[in-house]
Formats: sequence, structure tokens, C-alpha cells
Amino acid sequence: MSSHLTVSRRQFARLGATAVAAFSGSTLVAQAPEPALRSRHLMDLVFRTAPPRTIGPRVIAGITDGTFRGPRLKGTVVTPAGEWGATRPDGAYIIDVRLELRTDDDALVFAFYRGIVYTPPTGQRDQYWVTTPVFETASEKYAWLNRIVSVAVAYNVPKEAGDVAYHIYEILM
Repeated sequence: MSSHLTVSRRQFARLGATAVAAFSGSTLVAQAPEPALRSRHLMDLVFRTAPPRTIGPRVIAGITDGTFRGPRLKGTVVTPAGEWGATRPDGAYIIDVRLELRTDDDALVFAFYRGIVYTPPTGQRDQYWVTTPVFETASEKYAWLNRIVSVAVAYNVPKEAGDVAYHIYEILM
């Protein structure tokens, strides 16, 4: 003899929500180890920009020259290159850059990145200026660049060195 339980849609939804809440608070989720984020220095990138043009909230600036140097690669920025940025209503500036890098052994690497620049109101911490560069190359020697995730943090350089400078880090597993 089989017994049947009749459950209304409302009861079923309530039971489902209870099960989801119970599972998400379970020890399976709570005991998952939180991995430490590790990185290593990939390169420093420094470049100069042409005077920007403003179109509404958008700012367009050409990159006129630059260099990059790191433990595994170094070279120069190939022009033309540029930045297309826009200021959001909350005051954050969204960076969108495309550039080509030529290594000292003549390999070409396309690089692009997006990021955020935000200067908090006076009296708070320093400016937040972080980007996420992505690289593409056909070079066998530098093919490893096609398979990494990287993060760049801006830093100040003397005006004669350039307008924009980044410490770029490869994120490791």
C-alpha cells in the first residue's frame, strides 16, 4: 500500500526555500578553504599620453610612447595606441586601453585592459587605480602570456618619465 502526501504550491515553495537556506549554511560551504591570492611581478609599464579630447563623459587620449620592463620581458610601446575612458555618475573613471608592445627581441604582444580610477572625498584613503591587463601574442617564446590573468596597480613617476605607470602582476594558482 503506498501513501501519498499532498503539498500545495505555497508549501512546496516554502520547503524549497528552507532546504536552500539549510544547504547554503551547511558545513560543506563553510569548510571550503579560502586560498591565498598569490602573484609575481610581471613588468612595469610606463607611457606618455597626448592631450585628451573630451566628448561628454568620454575621454579619448592617444598614447605617444612608452616602455615596459620585467624579469621575463622588456621592450617598447608601439604607436598608435590609446585610451578610451568615461566618468560614471558616481565619480569613478572607467579606463579602456588598447596598445601593442614590442619586446626587445622583436616579438609583438597586443595588450588591452579595463579598470577603475576613483578618488575618494578628501580625508579618506589614497586614489584607487587598478586595471586587469590581458595579453595576446603569436610568439612561441611569449605564448605563456596568452594564458595568464594579471592585475595592474598605478603608481606615480616623475613627469619626465611618463604620464601613466603601472606595476603589473601575474596572478598565480
